[in-house]
Amino acid sequence: MNPAEALIRRWMESGDHSLLAEDVSWRVSPGYPVPRTEWRGRAEVEGEFFPTLRRSFPHWRIAVDAFAPLSDGRLLASGAYDARDSTGREGRVPFLHVWSIRGEVIAGVEAVADFAAFAVSRAQG
Repeated sequence: MNPAEALIRRWMESGDHSLLAEDVSWRVSPGYPVPRTEWRGRAEVEGEFFPTLRRSFPHWRIAVDAFAPLSDGRLLASGAYDARDSTGREGRVPFLHVWSIRGEVIAGVEAVADFAAFAVSRAQG
C-alpha cells in the first residue's frame, strides 16, 4: 500500500479531521443530501458538510473496492457507502472519489455518488 492510500484509509477508518489540510477542497456531485457542492477549508468540511450529511445519514461507512493512481499524482477510489438514513432504512451508494494529497495531509477530494441507487435499494427493501 502506498503512503497516499494509507493516509486515505486512515482517514476513512478514523474520521480524524487533523488528516485534512487546513485549506482542503471538498467537492461532491449534485444529488448528495447537502445544500451545496463545494466546501473550502477544514472548518467548513468538519463544521458544515459532515454535520449536514449526518442529519440525512446518521450511520455511514465507506467501503473502498479499489484504489488506482492517476497520472497527475492523485488517487482514484471506487466503492460504496453502506448507509442507514434517518428513517432507519439501509442501502448502498456507489461512489468514485478522486483524492489529492499534499505531504502528510489530504488536500482535496472530488466525490461522485449515485444517491438514486440508495433510493432504489430502499424501495426494494
